[in-house]
Amino acid sequence: MIDKTARPIYLLLAAASLFIIMFGIKATAVIINPILLALIITIAVLPLPGMLAQRGMSHKLALVLTILIVVGIIAFVMLLFGYGLYSLAQDLPTYAEDIAARSEEFAAWYEDTTSEEAATVDAEQVNVLAGIILGLLVNLLAQVGMTLLIFIFMISAAIVTPSGALPGADPTVPHVDRASKFTADVRKYLNVTTVINFTVGMLDALMLYILGVDYAVLWGLLAWLLGYIPTIGFWLALIPPTILAWAQYGIETAFIVFMGFVLINGSVQNFIQPKLMGDNLKISPLIVFLSLFVWGWLLGGVGAILAVPLTLLILTFLDNFEQTR
Repeated sequence: MIDKTARPIYLLLAAASLFIIMFGIKATAVIINPILLALIITIAVLPLPGMLAQRGMSHKLALVLTILIVVGIIAFVMLLFGYGLYSLAQDLPTYAEDIAARSEEFAAWYEDTTSEEAATVDAEQVNVLAGIILGLLVNLLAQVGMTLLIFIFMISAAIVTPSGALPGADPTVPHVDRASKFTADVRKYLNVTTVINFTVGMLDALMLYILGVDYAVLWGLLAWLLGYIPTIGFWLALIPPTILAWAQYGIETAFIVFMGFVLINGSVQNFIQPKLMGDNLKISPLIVFLSLFVWGWLLGGVGAILAVPLTLLILTFLDNFEQTR
């Protein structure tokens, strides 16, 4: 029993420990991110080998097939995404000239005077931006490769290790039961979110293709990936295609693209997704919104994408102790 006079000291120690842990996580984000991504992917696809085994397939073949499916899907997505980014980096000078021309038209519409310098495209800045895009692409490919390698080891260990050999794996124990509920909640969240994001990305890409906006597939993939970021993901996804539509065709097409993203992404994420999720994920929208910034600050883009699963993990951990329940 903690003495009441000592509680402020314990609270200060707990707060100091929390900040030390948070800064430790932030400093090691490059190492932690692939591990967390691999863990979440493993949780999402863990039932698949069992389902294949129930259909008469051997456990080893089911494991290998599961790994091949996951690696194949991720490799295909990364191939499309990487090719799109590389092509976009090559075409940036052309789009920069288009943006400069649109800027002149916009200034003339307001009967403003634009100096020749302001309308001139800075080739050096365009090259710097292209270099940044290619650098991000190389870093992304390295992170994905490390994630897939860790995933292969994780799912192999989870499938090969007998459940009886795991210490404390009795499902009747409250801690184990809560951990099982956590994995089930994360799996449902990921499955529903993936289907929703894929549908939204396809609709966005189809709309952009009909309008004639370049790299429609790339922007659809971007909408799919950023859809995992709660609240602000689809707002981030609509910025590049809107700017590109403005550079190609003008303000009218850009406005159509903007409104199309708002109607497609906003309606699906605000009306359809909550109904499919149900009430199982009992997390306050305020907690989700705050966790987005906390995990984003700690882990960068990966933290923003995994904000909901990581928050579920923290809530499950706190629920295991009477003092924090």
